[in-house]
Amino acid sequence: MNEPTLSRLIIDREPEWLRVKDNVSLALMGAMETRLATMSGGKDGEAAKAMRNELEGRIGRIRDKMFEMTTEGFDETLDRTIWGLQTERVDWETRMAQKRKTLPESILSVEEDLQMRRTHNEWYPDEEEEKENEKQLQKEIPPPERHEEVKETFKVVVDNLAEVAKSAPIQLQRAQRAQAVREEISSLPP
Repeated sequence: MNEPTLSRLIIDREPEWLRVKDNVSLALMGAMETRLATMSGGKDGEAAKAMRNELEGRIGRIRDKMFEMTTEGFDETLDRTIWGLQTERVDWETRMAQKRKTLPESILSVEEDLQMRRTHNEWYPDEEEEKENEKQLQKEIPPPERHEEVKETFKVVVDNLAEVAKSAPIQLQRAQRAQAVREEISSLPP
């Protein structure tokens, strides 16, 4: 009930803990041997031999109880919580690393998409729209007076130019022959 509180040593590594346990066991056995040496016949006497087994058993139980009191019991819930938090931390770090890899690419693709949408939403007149606008303008603006006469005259001019283009090489050949004949005639003696 009123048990004295034991001072606790915090030991982080197992080899150090095993060394402490061995030192305590050696100290207890050394104290037992010292007590047994004070008995009649010394530590190897008959009385000491009879007491040794009983003392070793009692001291062993006391030592085991003492070590059980000093070590905290295994808390399975705490262990699961720690492992769960560790797993969650690793998962979170993995997701963050993945986001750091993919987020710049996705931001770049969003920027490109926005730029493409902005470009497509700007108004550029299409050829079909221009043709429709011209037709509407022609319907809205009446043709000038004598428009048909001007169109007929233009057709006649184009036809005449086509004939001139066809007959021009022939006329050039005739002119060159006439020039050659004239030069021959002028070179003849009178």
